[in-house]
Amino acid sequence: MNIVSMNIADKSVLSLFSEHDDYMIEFLGDDKWCYTRYSENENIENVWVVYYDNFPIGCIAYRKKADGVGEVKRLYIRNEYRGKGISKALLKTVECYAKEQGCNTLFLDTRITLEPAVSIYRSFGFNIVFQQGLYIQMEKKI
Repeated sequence: MNIVSMNIADKSVLSLFSEHDDYMIEFLGDDKWCYTRYSENENIENVWVVYYDNFPIGCIAYRKKADGVGEVKRLYIRNEYRGKGISKALLKTVECYAKEQGCNTLFLDTRITLEPAVSIYRSFGFNIVFQQGLYIQMEKKI
């Protein structure tokens, strides 16, 4: 496994983002109207891709939200590689980067119904700080 910082416009990144979007739209079913596919308007600053045998299997992105506050975006692992600790390795990569940038807080948005993701985030130290319906915001002090 190798985690590599990538250009946001890289073909591997855009392919993984598209897979992530497809997964989310399928998962949401009737609620897919509330999901927005990736666009440059997200202002993602950094993205990392994890490779296994030179094949991209997952990604994570980061953007600064305010002084001292960073946001975790687009964590995605291809289904056949889930459950192997890859998400935590990607979260650790973002956390280290955020600390280097002077951040003291990371947050992310997700849905409470994405139970495996919420479980990973909680085990990594994120706590729910806001909930509206199925939407939650989680935060971690770093």
